[in-house]
Amino acid sequence: MVRVLVSASITVATVLHVGVSVVAATPSTCTTPTVLVHDLGSSAHAWDGWLDELGERGVCTFTFTYGASTASVLLRQAGLTVGGLTRIEDSAIEFGTFVHSVRERTGADRVQVLAHGAGGLVAQEWMVQSSARDVGTLVTVGPLWNGTDITGLGSIAAFNRSIGIYDELASLEKPLLEPICAACGQIVAHSGYMFDAVRDGWLSPGVRYVNVISRYDGLMTDPLAAALPGSENVVVQDLDSNDRTDHFHLLDDPVVRRAAVAALAIG
Repeated sequence: MVRVLVSASITVATVLHVGVSVVAATPSTCTTPTVLVHDLGSSAHAWDGWLDELGERGVCTFTFTYGASTASVLLRQAGLTVGGLTRIEDSAIEFGTFVHSVRERTGADRVQVLAHGAGGLVAQEWMVQSSARDVGTLVTVGPLWNGTDITGLGSIAAFNRSIGIYDELASLEKPLLEPICAACGQIVAHSGYMFDAVRDGWLSPGVRYVNVISRYDGLMTDPLAAALPGSENVVVQDLDSNDRTDHFHLLDDPVVRRAAVAALAIG
């Protein structure tokens, strides 16, 4: 799986433009820094409701907003911060730059990551492309390891691939979609991105994976299929059979929060 990575200088500029927020203990007390990675179409503010609880449990956290597209800039003029829209490969470079800054600040060799949805793909992309060993644990809430089939887009992509026209159609769509939300097409099941990633395998050696999954996610393609072999998997409905939380409300669910926080190392 070969992908082109943008330069670090462009990455840093993008991160600074969208905005970086750091909430953490002092370096001397932060032995296991935790980087929080938001979903597609979201921002660092998605984690605001988690920060107090994580801090009370002794988890030092670092948040940032990544993936500003042309649409992000326009929305920012309207007072909205919306990130995660650029190519996953480009967002991964931003993630890697941020992780490096966290490690420099804390002196830690490795970080742990808590990610929502497409944020898990961003973190994993960095680990695959850089062969980095700076992530020890990746906890995903509503992981998109198999992409989404929302409104049947994944099924259409699979059909187009089966009759050999997927690549041609994708090349026509790319210049229209990419300036606005390149990642939107990438997270679709059977997209070029997902096809390559699934073929090559997701899990990186030496990394602990924990997936927090809701059967009623609604965005994930077959939620239980996201329970990848070799990962630890927590199904929300095994903890509370009455829970009906969907993908877009996972971060507001106290059951989800308890499960995800429990998977993280303290300190």
